[in-house]
Amino acid sequence: MEEKYGLTGTPFKARTASDLELKTWVNREKELEQWNKVLDDAIKTPATNFLVFVIGDYGMGKTLSLLRIGEEAANKKLFEIYLNLISEQRPKNPGLDFILRIMKEINFKDIKTTKQEIALLKGILPEVGKVFEKILFGKDEEKDLATTFLKGEIKPTQTQLKTLQVLRKIDDVDIAKEYLIGIFYLLKTSGFSTLVVAADEFEYLFSLVPKPSQAIYLALLRGLCDLQIEVPQQIRNKVANMALFIAISEDGIRRLTELENVERSTGGPIRPLMRRVSAKVSLGALAKKYVRMLIEIRLSLNRVKGMYEKKPLIPFSEDFVDYVYKLTAGRPSDIIERCDHVLDEGLNQRVPTLTMGFAKEVFKERGFTY
Repeated sequence: MEEKYGLTGTPFKARTASDLELKTWVNREKELEQWNKVLDDAIKTPATNFLVFVIGDYGMGKTLSLLRIGEEAANKKLFEIYLNLISEQRPKNPGLDFILRIMKEINFKDIKTTKQEIALLKGILPEVGKVFEKILFGKDEEKDLATTFLKGEIKPTQTQLKTLQVLRKIDDVDIAKEYLIGIFYLLKTSGFSTLVVAADEFEYLFSLVPKPSQAIYLALLRGLCDLQIEVPQQIRNKVANMALFIAISEDGIRRLTELENVERSTGGPIRPLMRRVSAKVSLGALAKKYVRMLIEIRLSLNRVKGMYEKKPLIPFSEDFVDYVYKLTAGRPSDIIERCDHVLDEGLNQRVPTLTMGFAKEVFKERGFTY
């Protein structure tokens, strides 16, 4: 009788976002339609990986968009992970670090496969198969060692490598790609057609490395887009594909476009990468009617109960909407911040209505300048 391991996947929002965050989703339906099309295309085209840029300046909702994409992916029974790429440590090997970050987010309790399927993987990628066998079916000590090895959390000794029955450390991108292909195999044999990676703060990675090394990340993204080509023929129909959603600022995408134009004569990694981009979706400021909608939602937040009520806790006037719209220029994060301050003070003072005049007093008292 075949042994099975693991549980079904945990919903994305339960791991990375609360209902309170997702409730503030306003007027991004056209963008969501484009992202869903990519997810649907990924399901229909298993031999292809997908890359999407989610573009927006600070406060426009990139993080919330990534969380919503993850929720949509979970609803489609895809395997999704969220990466916040901010780190205090400068990576010694930027490309390797990015792949290890992906593998660190894989919860193997969500993987359900068989020993027979692992045996097939061992016959094609022996070291990869042995490590995953120990993670999924090994004893506790073996399982812990194999997991920390895979996620790059230890520098394995020769004794540990012998225990794992492998000769190579995961110390370069090519070796890491083999293990990532192994992840794709485990996911497909567990019933997941696509690995959806929602990567936040991508540009932050560039601040961690010297300028010449920044191209490594761009070349890596290109390599990940083409990774299906490197899958051994024997398991090519038995691996999941990947959809990468990368959050980037307007300035960041502008710089990439400028560098892409320069490379028309000099060559480089950016032009090939940009040709592989499935979609570039920009997040703009909210129009006034949607600002009003977001205000109404945020003023309904009952912090004591940790839930949204059906109506705002305090009614608000139209001049309050006009004032918030003017001050924030439709930037969602600013709207939410202003509403929280005004609602907090309004509840303290038990005001009957939130008005422009009251908001001015609150902002002045709390040190906001415009």
